Amino acid sequence: MKIGEVAQRVGVSISTLRMYEERGLILAGRSPRGTRHYGEEELARFQAIVGLIHAGVPIETLAQLASIRLGNPTGDSAGHQVEAVLKEMQAGLTARIEILRTALTDLRSAQDRLAGCHGCPIRPTRENCAACPVADKLLACSVMHVVWDQVSHGA
Repeated sequence: MKIGEVAQRVGVSISTLRMYEERGLILAGRSPRGTRHYGEEELARFQAIVGLIHAGVPIETLAQLASIRLGNPTGDSAGHQVEAVLKEMQAGLTARIEILRTALTDLRSAQDRLAGCHGCPIRPTRENCAACPVADKLLACSVMHVVWDQVSHGA
């Protein structure tokens, strides 16, 4: 497969795939004219890389993981190093999952509380909503601090 086909199949740009190659995450085969060629194994590797990056694993961690086997004299030492990096990745993803759960809970709470605004004929500003009991409930949700109009602090 040529790089354009791989990029399309994994859902990233050609420049992203080239960057992965530059970072040592993958080796491309080359034609006599220098055109990159990839097989099914490289495609599967790209898919794994893209999936892990989308999950929040830093590219530096993946580059470290990709270099372990070649940098070790035995399977034992490589296995222990891979295991340590996998534990680090797992800890990072576990923390990210907790952050995502908190954000999702906040979004759901805000959405539920917004039902109190349905049918309200008043323009939604801090001043107009100051006496509304729904406003305080909404501001208990972090995301609503993004939605709510900003207060201008005069100079």
